[in-house]
Amino acid sequence: MKESQKLYSSNVLDHLKKYWILSKRFFEENDYALALFFSVTLIEEVGKIIYININKFLNIKNINKKIIRSHKKKYIQAVRSTLVVNSRVSRIYKEKESKFAEWFRKGKIFEFRNKALYMELVDSKIQIPNKIISKEDSFLFVCISGEIFAEIQGNIIGTDAEAWKAILEEVDDFRKKFELLR
Repeated sequence: MKESQKLYSSNVLDHLKKYWILSKRFFEENDYALALFFSVTLIEEVGKIIYININKFLNIKNINKKIIRSHKKKYIQAVRSTLVVNSRVSRIYKEKESKFAEWFRKGKIFEFRNKALYMELVDSKIQIPNKIISKEDSFLFVCISGEIFAEIQGNIIGTDAEAWKAILEEVDDFRKKFELLR
């Protein structure tokens, strides 16, 4: 794709890639809480890009900054754009997709984000994030965030089909390496 056709600067794409890389890296280092945190952050940032892109498409000049600041609205943009249109996610993740979709419907994504960062009081004892966030939940968030990141490649972010394919291959490699979907 020509530089003049790109919708966003390479800095924006690098920013999103950084969260994707950090999600995978922290999972590989057994820091499931931080892997989940960076996955949720990637989902939120993708939602922001989708919302901005919709406004550009509709030629709306003044973007509603309240929506850009709303965690919930950004999750809605990112998750719906992937889970609604992507049969790959349903085919690969099966009942795990349903679990993630339920968390999404119940507004639990932001709760997961906070649990991944902050200590909580559980049964009168302080629990650190890595004792609260399970490996399986973190794995699912990393995989789904990669699927969501892949979905904005092409027309939305201004990359080519090879970028989309490369991210999906990274998701597949990650998923196969840890195989927690059984």
